[in-house]
Amino acid sequence: MGVILAAATASLLPAQPRPLALPAADARRVSDLVARMTLDEKIGQMTQPDQQFLEDPSDVDTLFLGSVLSGGDSDPPTNSLADWRALYERLQGRALRTRLKIPLVYGVDAVHGHSNVLGAVIFPHNIGLGATRNAKLVEEIGRITAKEVRATGINWNFAPCIAVPRDDRWGRTHEGFSEDPALVAELGAAAVRGLQGSGLRDPLGVLATAKHFAGDGGTVWGTGMPADFAPDKKRFPLDRGDTRGDEATLRRLHIDPYIPSIEAGTGTIMVTYSSWNGQKVSGHRRLLTDVLKQELGFEGFLISDYDAIDELPGDYRTNIRDSVNAGMDMFMVPQKYREFIRNLRSLVEAKEVSMERIDDAVSRILRVKAAMGLLEPGWSAQADRALEASFGSAAHREVARRAVRESLVLLKNDDRALPIAD
Repeated sequence: MGVILAAATASLLPAQPRPLALPAADARRVSDLVARMTLDEKIGQMTQPDQQFLEDPSDVDTLFLGSVLSGGDSDPPTNSLADWRALYERLQGRALRTRLKIPLVYGVDAVHGHSNVLGAVIFPHNIGLGATRNAKLVEEIGRITAKEVRATGINWNFAPCIAVPRDDRWGRTHEGFSEDPALVAELGAAAVRGLQGSGLRDPLGVLATAKHFAGDGGTVWGTGMPADFAPDKKRFPLDRGDTRGDEATLRRLHIDPYIPSIEAGTGTIMVTYSSWNGQKVSGHRRLLTDVLKQELGFEGFLISDYDAIDELPGDYRTNIRDSVNAGMDMFMVPQKYREFIRNLRSLVEAKEVSMERIDDAVSRILRVKAAMGLLEPGWSAQADRALEASFGSAAHREVARRAVRESLVLLKNDDRALPIAD
């Protein structure tokens, strides 16, 4: 397959396309903003709490937050489209009260449709879409999902998952398209194209997130779990651990599948909870900066997973230092956002984190926001009401039905191939 040949060789070559390259006017706007920002405003851009844990909605403007998210149970009162839209517009309005009026990117897990919203269309998980082997269908699903997300105003989706599950006991196998890195590469890029549409300025598209870099699905069973782990306890995470092996294997299975998504222009990449040969990737400078940003030419920004920096082997301040210096740009700190801000400011003042690294992180975040059109004068925080008409529509549901039909797999027990009784 052509995609695997590209994937196998691209990591040896300098990155070619620059889908996130900005027009000169936008590049100047970003540079001007960074030059004018205070340290507090810069750190705010790097901070992403969960909206349900905001101590006060005014924290969005008083702390200059660059982003908020809604986690899996972080919903407005009724989960209706109208309530979600009101939540988005209320918080976005707070961001526009700041001195520099930099809008939020609002993140949500619409990983198989905008599933937290009543009436949204739900699609098969990636494991089913992988069975279709239909990149055009995956792209169409991304377009529909983006349109339904944008109906609520939200502009960032934490999808697609570029995991390559190698052990079906891994806790998020259903989020991987396939155990075949070539198919994952192809369908992941299709999902990015669908979600982001004609580009990040597409009013019917959302910012995509290729996740979770790198090693998802490759963890050795039992690593990263307490000694008394038992599956029936259901209290230890099965979705993380230690991916072991040499760099060539890591690249072939778990890094190269990201290359087509980078080339398709994914604006963000989320970093895995897991480790590679014992070192947490959230603090792995070689993988995040040397390989992903410099060698592969990723120009968007990196976002940590939910409370992921807590799992680095140190105190909270040290974990922040190690992760930001490794190349993390935005931090998903659902509840401890105030503590994160205090500690990062202290680290900069103590010169344990350089202003150069802060400016790089903030520039990446603002570059993505500029590419989305969020920094344009007169940008509106209002969601597009016209999109409500197609939300959960019959046409959207028909695509979901087609995806279900194409995802069906028939197993035939010829010659007793399967370990089941006749």
